[in-house]
Amino acid sequence: MRIRSIKPEFWRSRDITALSWDARLVFIGLWSYVDDNGVGRFDLASIAGDLFVQDLCDNPRDTLARLSRALQQIISNGLAVVYEIESKDFIFITGWNK
Repeated sequence: MRIRSIKPEFWRSRDITALSWDARLVFIGLWSYVDDNGVGRFDLASIAGDLFVQDLCDNPRDTLARLSRALQQIISNGLAVVYEIESKDFIFITGWNK
């Protein structure tokens, strides 16, 4: 996982305020999950294991459901895209190089 910083204007962005609280937290978590190009494997268990390991141990069903909903919201709002290469799914954070 990488160390990333959050700019204060993040919280006032219309793209971010349109998200649920869960989706905002997941979106920030994705910044440390993806590589330096903004790309990571799109695998629910891997993402949950990196971002919410204790929650995953305590309540896996709820954790995966909440994570799935948050990711769908992030993707449907255009903040990330999922694509496939050689039968493997990846997630890319749009606007990564901003």
